[in-house]
Amino acid sequence: MEATPGMMNVDQRWSQQGVSGSSYSFHSASELSQLFHLVGKRFDALQLTPGRLKGEMSIAQLGAVTLLKITTTHRILLNGDRGPDCISFCIEASGQAKDHKVFCVPMSAYSVHGFKQGLLESHFELSADSTTYLTITSGRRFNDYLEHFGLESMIGEMEMSNSLQSFPLMHQHMAKEFEFLIQNSFVNTIRPQQAGHRLYGLFVKCLTCHDEEGCFIPMVSTPRQELVRRLIGWGFLHGTADTNLDQICQMLFASKGTLIQSTKEALDIGPMELLKRIRLEKVNGMLRSQERRKTAQLTTVSEVAQYFGFRSRGHFARAYQELFSESPSVTLSKARA
Repeated sequence: MEATPGMMNVDQRWSQQGVSGSSYSFHSASELSQLFHLVGKRFDALQLTPGRLKGEMSIAQLGAVTLLKITTTHRILLNGDRGPDCISFCIEASGQAKDHKVFCVPMSAYSVHGFKQGLLESHFELSADSTTYLTITSGRRFNDYLEHFGLESMIGEMEMSNSLQSFPLMHQHMAKEFEFLIQNSFVNTIRPQQAGHRLYGLFVKCLTCHDEEGCFIPMVSTPRQELVRRLIGWGFLHGTADTNLDQICQMLFASKGTLIQSTKEALDIGPMELLKRIRLEKVNGMLRSQERRKTAQLTTVSEVAQYFGFRSRGHFARAYQELFSESPSVTLSKARA
């Protein structure tokens, strides 16, 4: 069952059809962010490439594992809190991983990501025209599974690494298995508990299926990557603040040159353009949500734009049109309809 294009309250989605074996369309990064709430994850989301966004998230609850399938027509950045007891096994399955990144590091072909033990934050990018499978499970529970089968050595590898270079055949096998479980969750032809155990077995096979050393990729974060993440976090937290580059550099304890070079290396844009896009994304999300506008006591496009620091109506309208390929008034009209 597909959700309507407009922003629907998460509780409404849940009560109408439940979360497992469901598929939801999204037409903005803010809608994708809302969909992650269904599986208990709070990520800020930002559309990075211009144009009309169209995507879909499918969700299957399979015992101890939540399986997500995300397709998107545009490049999207997701940043947020992963949680204290969470690991993932994630792959890009369509061969469109040109801009797929994890903590600002590009993904290599046929790689698996997200399983580092004790990692509390998430920061990843989805490529345009891509299909990503993302699993979520308990790190403690998976460790118990490894210990039960005498594979304790894998826990140490997972504490040091967040990525694994897999083989093409293994990667294809994982994609087929994920798709099979997603499709069958819609028609209730599999038992969730058995499917969860099946996925655990698949994860173990992925971790142990190699014939050379070095398939695990140690997670190393550079100061510049950390700086970009801090800037993005600040931008979403202070989306209404009226600041300039000097003030941003002072708050982040960074020089102008370092900040500019870091954001351009990671996202191909400068820091002030990045912050502007974050504010535009926040405008887009509020225009799509009657509940958010009501809470903020905002009614018109101009009021929403000014709330997020846009003083020039013409400049704002052009920037919004360039990023989302529609005027803000059209976005608001669609939401009201």
